[in-house]
Amino acid sequence: MIPIYDIKDFSPYYAKEQQFVIVPFENLNRPAPFVWPHKHSFYEILWIRKGIAKHFVDNQELDLSTDTIYFMSPGQAHHFEKYEAVKGDSIMFTEEFFILNFTNKEALQQLSFLNDSYRSPNIKLDSPTKDVLEPLLKLLYAEFNRTDYSKLAISSMLYVFLNCLQRVYLTQDNNSHLPSNHTAIFNNFKRILEQHYKAQKKLSFYADELFITPHYLNEVVKNVAGKTASEFVQDRLLLEAKRMLVQSHHQIGQIADELGFKDFSYFSRHFKKHNKLSPEQYRNKMHEKHGLG
Repeated sequence: MIPIYDIKDFSPYYAKEQQFVIVPFENLNRPAPFVWPHKHSFYEILWIRKGIAKHFVDNQELDLSTDTIYFMSPGQAHHFEKYEAVKGDSIMFTEEFFILNFTNKEALQQLSFLNDSYRSPNIKLDSPTKDVLEPLLKLLYAEFNRTDYSKLAISSMLYVFLNCLQRVYLTQDNNSHLPSNHTAIFNNFKRILEQHYKAQKKLSFYADELFITPHYLNEVVKNVAGKTASEFVQDRLLLEAKRMLVQSHHQIGQIADELGFKDFSYFSRHFKKHNKLSPEQYRNKMHEKHGLG
């Protein structure tokens, strides 16, 4: 089973707030070697300033590059390989900390670069963007390092910082030209899918939840993401199947059952059709590749 770590496991500030930490990446505590797969119970923003590393997030391979910001959400399994002298800044926070200042509990969900189980977004920083973000980062460091620091002040600064990132992300995102209602429908669809994908596999369920027709939902999601809503439902199930095969020691029949497949043989055929490997072959391949037992 892949371990799940809290902020306190990485924080060098034992006496400080454990729902928010900002720290140079190289000063983080290591509850286990970074090359070991693990999960977080919190959000992390990683600003890479120098160094070389390969980062695997849910088996998606990323080459970390200088002056790039990466995002990780709770529950994503990740680890580093070829890790050499990486330096930068790490901001870690929980959802509870972020919404201290908000009556709108959906505020965090509205940041499109977070809560994305389908990819690991990143932002490449140019000089003008760095000129905007650097002062905000310094303010966060300064407030957090005060002995009388204010949680509400940090939460407010974090909100400003994240919204600046959101603006930059949208300018770099190919979907920024889409109608705002398409983006809203897509984000709500992903939110509902995250809650129900194991039990609800029919597109009509998600369309009903959004008060639109299945045809229109497919059309909107295809415009935003390049694939239909039906494909999204299927891909979310397959992603979770991959996670469970790699991260747990559950029997494949147990995994099929947990994902709502009553017929184990159908699950195996379905998985192999889309991955060219049976569930057992995929598990063995990933364990061998990443040194898991």
